[in-house]
Amino acid sequence: MTFDYSVVIRTLGRAGASYQKTLDSICSQTIRPQNIIVYIAEGYVLPKETIGIEQYVYVPKGMVAQRALNYDEVQTEYCLFLDDDVFLPPDAV
Repeated sequence: MTFDYSVVIRTLGRAGASYQKTLDSICSQTIRPQNIIVYIAEGYVLPKETIGIEQYVYVPKGMVAQRALNYDEVQTEYCLFLDDDVFLPPDAV
């Protein structure tokens, strides 16, 4: 089965190695996402950890504020919402 989905990650950009593990685990999925959209709090520096395909969107800081969004950037029917410290096994999706 194949389908298009996006991955959305909320972050302050300070998770370091945990964030890199999240990104790497997304790339290792048997069904890879169409895109990865990272919602980062305004005033924070983009993380140095990357896989090179992320799209960054600055949003107001706050646990609720960074989740209660329109998600206009998501263009797929399905969306996987993650925090910046989640590890997915390769067959999670």
